[in-house]
Amino acid sequence: MSRRPPPHIIRRRRVAGLIVLAVLVSLIWWAVASIAALFTPTTVAEETKVTQCAPNVVQVTALVGDGENRSAAFDIKTDPVLWFTLNNTGTKACIFNAGPKLQIYTIQIGDEVIWSNEQCDREGLKDQKLTLTPGKEEKAVPSPWLKVYSNNAGCGEGQPAALPGTYTFSVIVNGVKSVNAETFSIE
Repeated sequence: MSRRPPPHIIRRRRVAGLIVLAVLVSLIWWAVASIAALFTPTTVAEETKVTQCAPNVVQVTALVGDGENRSAAFDIKTDPVLWFTLNNTGTKACIFNAGPKLQIYTIQIGDEVIWSNEQCDREGLKDQKLTLTPGKEEKAVPSPWLKVYSNNAGCGEGQPAALPGTYTFSVIVNGVKSVNAETFSIE
């Protein structure tokens, strides 16, 4: 006569059987997926990492005015405010160092340089890396020109005053020259 095992043994055997079945199904699933991967061409996803801007991608535009709006004429009592904008003309975002350390402002009458911030105290100026998005203009912090000449002694207060006349302002940012020389006059 055969003896039937007790109910708790039957339950243990069923649970053990289900665990073994789950392991076997997982192994079969993994094997099929691995074989399918061997025959499926793989594609490398393009990284979305932002890289340095190429030199021909950044456009710099020199501007003169009140810091918000452009202006072409100033009275002798009003200091023109200088700034620039950056524009990424490419198709992908990129990183561009536009820090004050790499900004060279120049004001001229004809070919004669009247004022350049290269003659200012540039100690302590820093880098500033910006992510430039295509089609989105970035504006630099405006700064006033005190209407003085610059020389080896400096570029600010205490320097000889500039005379009334027609001037041009241009800027170089990280080696990229402005696409324009903004013309303005002091009367």
